[in-house]
Amino acid sequence: MKKLLIILTAVLVCHSLQAQNNKKNQSKTDKEYEQKKAALYEEFKENGKWHNAVIPPDRIRAMKIKKQIDSLTKVRDSLMHYTDSLIAISDNNRKRINNDINSLRKDYYAVSESALEDVYRIKKGHTKDSLEKILANLSPKIRKSKAAQRIKEYLTEESLKAGDKFQEFTCYTLDGKKFNWKSIRGKRLFIILDGYDCMGSHMNPLAFKNYYKNEIEKKIKGLGDFVFIPYFSEDSFEKFKKDADYYGMTEYNPVSDMEGNLTNIDIIYNVKATPTCLYVNADGTIKAITEGFEPKDLEEFLK
Repeated sequence: MKKLLIILTAVLVCHSLQAQNNKKNQSKTDKEYEQKKAALYEEFKENGKWHNAVIPPDRIRAMKIKKQIDSLTKVRDSLMHYTDSLIAISDNNRKRINNDINSLRKDYYAVSESALEDVYRIKKGHTKDSLEKILANLSPKIRKSKAAQRIKEYLTEESLKAGDKFQEFTCYTLDGKKFNWKSIRGKRLFIILDGYDCMGSHMNPLAFKNYYKNEIEKKIKGLGDFVFIPYFSEDSFEKFKKDADYYGMTEYNPVSDMEGNLTNIDIIYNVKATPTCLYVNADGTIKAITEGFEPKDLEEFLK
């Protein structure tokens, strides 16, 4: 498993270009930060190509003779222990780029809302003491920003847990209309908080949809008290529609609070992994909040 800091950085990589495209009326400082961050992310992505590079044929043959191995998998695994291997070099580059990104964020968070937004995204990679120090060092303008507000909420608000009353949140459907929670009160709810690519093979974005259609829909047929709600963390309807279609969730009436990376959903439900799944009883109490998705959890909920 990758270290937490590297995982958090990888999350930022996925959203770096989106953040630049969506921001309007950025300050000169924000633009400067975003440009420098984008350059580092491009280097990060380029390094990834080497990380997965094919081992040169000559080296494969040499290692086969030397090690008497019978598969390329064993060659690749053995090379991970060599300091001159592409994987080792890539890992070193990854650490260096990660450190550069962290340093860049540290240099700008006090004067750039974009940088502080990145701090909020990876807030679980900070101690609460360090976040309090970050808030104390903000410029007057950035102290009033939405990112600063969210960090304060994270430091002061208690997350919900099993047994608590489910907290409805303002969100919208693909047609731009506000989602009507009243229409489904009194029903059991299964809510996925994003992370659809993490619920199956990353080579198949429809992995979860196929599982749901093949294994779950036949079990809920005739059940009038069950509702599936897929949630997307987006800040534009264009991206919302694109992702809902990509993961095959359009037919299940997905929702988004349109807060993007500054959503407080992960504060309310203590989101630690993608996806986080909510199981809500018909009486409105939370039965369970799970890190990641396990088919057995959903199947047990349907009994």
